[in-house]
Amino acid sequence: MKKRFVLFLVTSLLIGLASTSFAAPVVDPVKVGLSKDLIYFVFPDRYLNGDTANDSFPGYNPRDTAFFHGGDLKGLTGTCSDGDNGLARIKKLGFTAVWVTPLVVQQKPTPNGAGYHGYWGVDFLNVDPHLGTKADMVAFAACAKKLNLKLILDIVTNHTGDVISYNDKTAYLSSDLLNAKNPAWLNDLSNYHNVGSMSNCWGDGPCIQTGDFFGLDDIATEKPVVYIGWADVYGQWIKDYGISGFRVDTARHVDDAFFKNWSPQINAAAKSVGIDNFTIFGEVWDVNPINLMNYVRRNKIQTVLDFPFQRTAAEFAAGYSDATVVENLFAYDDLYTTATSDASNLVTFLGNHDMGRAAKIIESKRINKASELLPRTLLGHALMYLTRGIPSVYYGDEVGMIGTGSGSDQLARQDMFSTKVGIWKTEARVGSNPIGTGDAFSITDAHPIAKYLKVLAALRGSNPGLANSSMQVRYAKDELLVISKKDESENREYLVAFNSSTKVIKASINTATSTGGWKALLGKPAVVNKSEVVTITVPALSTVVLKANKGIDKTDVKVGKLTSKMDFLTGYYETKAAVTSKDLLKVTFSARTAADKPWISLGTDTNSPYIVYIDPLEFAEQKLELRAEVINSKGKKYELPYTSLTIPAP
Repeated sequence: MKKRFVLFLVTSLLIGLASTSFAAPVVDPVKVGLSKDLIYFVFPDRYLNGDTANDSFPGYNPRDTAFFHGGDLKGLTGTCSDGDNGLARIKKLGFTAVWVTPLVVQQKPTPNGAGYHGYWGVDFLNVDPHLGTKADMVAFAACAKKLNLKLILDIVTNHTGDVISYNDKTAYLSSDLLNAKNPAWLNDLSNYHNVGSMSNCWGDGPCIQTGDFFGLDDIATEKPVVYIGWADVYGQWIKDYGISGFRVDTARHVDDAFFKNWSPQINAAAKSVGIDNFTIFGEVWDVNPINLMNYVRRNKIQTVLDFPFQRTAAEFAAGYSDATVVENLFAYDDLYTTATSDASNLVTFLGNHDMGRAAKIIESKRINKASELLPRTLLGHALMYLTRGIPSVYYGDEVGMIGTGSGSDQLARQDMFSTKVGIWKTEARVGSNPIGTGDAFSITDAHPIAKYLKVLAALRGSNPGLANSSMQVRYAKDELLVISKKDESENREYLVAFNSSTKVIKASINTATSTGGWKALLGKPAVVNKSEVVTITVPALSTVVLKANKGIDKTDVKVGKLTSKMDFLTGYYETKAAVTSKDLLKVTFSARTAADKPWISLGTDTNSPYIVYIDPLEFAEQKLELRAEVINSKGKKYELPYTSLTIPAP
């Protein structure tokens, strides 16, 4: 298992953005539009204050972690010129996409906090005034376009801000809040579940989908007025600002059919302005890939955040778990393989705004020497950048922010500008000293994490085979993980080795390349090769990248049987092609329901063992004929003998 322009100018810019959106000339049905991108995830409120005029709105208190601190769209945009600390800085770090927390108008602040984070929305058609105006958003999007940065907008469909009250079990709106939300359909109580807290709800249906998420008003996402309404709302954001993707908050809490009903409308809106491969990734907080894959395969979320990777990568980087655990994680990748998806679409991360920062999490996994935290943090980032998936880095991690106490939630949302929060001035950082009265921008260029991320980004940029390409685990033992990656256009193999030990490790690795030798692109390894066997010595707590000087030549393939049987863990049918080769192959699986029916693709697997999983709900009470075709690096095709499978009624 494997702030404000004249109306005419705003309108003109909107039209320009929509008509010059990112568009791919050829769309791969399996790969999402962000598949080759590097994502920078940022809180606009905590990045840079570009307009102090909007600091006068209620909810501004830069000394309290629960309130607005003054960062805004103008600050994040900057001058859009080299040397600036706005988007130009993010681009310089090597990122190609920027993911911002929700920008919509938030509910009124309470004595306990305000919606600086964006997840308490009430007016979904406008920009929260703390962050700026629609004109500021236009300028932000225009700068991103100029810098060739894609924009990803964090959105919420499961709930709104907390406006609805309960009298016993009866939901009501107080007289001053009857029209608190925008658009108008959000003010209709019948469009909500109104069954109390998710932890203790009443009424029909699972509380996880019908209950209020931490007191926030849970929307009835199964209703057409809701999913059509949300498509209109968020489709307009795409049309107005040329958004390339959405991250959907609390995606596991919506109705099971929501994404099936909503996503096609969003894709249509994107296509109407020339964005042919819009990306939607959901937040499903679950570390079990068996559970996670069903949100992609059955609920039809295009892709999701990879929580299993987060846990596994952090534990490996910390030295808590060994390389076999990482290998096991990647073995589950086949669960995601279909004709329209695979594990390379998963959005990977090491830390975030909820659970805490990468360095904090790595530090918490195992007691290590303090001096090890920096190299272990670098190792974690290398694992994310150089294996499969779409890497996302949480703002501030690049300058060594860690966190105080638990380091989670509010404690993981530090200011990049000079902070007024006392604990943030004195808390430890990895790779640099406590910030004091300084700011993150002044230390970026010299910071070892930022410098390393630039190196990794440049390496991916000059070597496309390292950027979310096909991958094969070659070696996983103790603290050493070695993978091969393949550049399809050059037919060239890479070896990438990750050593989480405090000692040098030497290992012999079987590859698919027997001649020409290897060139080190990253790290300082000792390399000896004899034919296709490469003996590599990897320094402690480091990552090494080698590139073969010649093309893949060990392409022999031995084919066996095609088998399919029920997998008791998933309930799916594990369909496996018995293929032996040193090569990095492509194996495409297909099925048909009768001899006179067309073959239907079940997906293509690019790592051994070659497996796909058939969902019995898609072929209930049908007899399937199955086939598998193998293509090696020379383009030669092999076919396994057909087999059959009868799937009973559910």
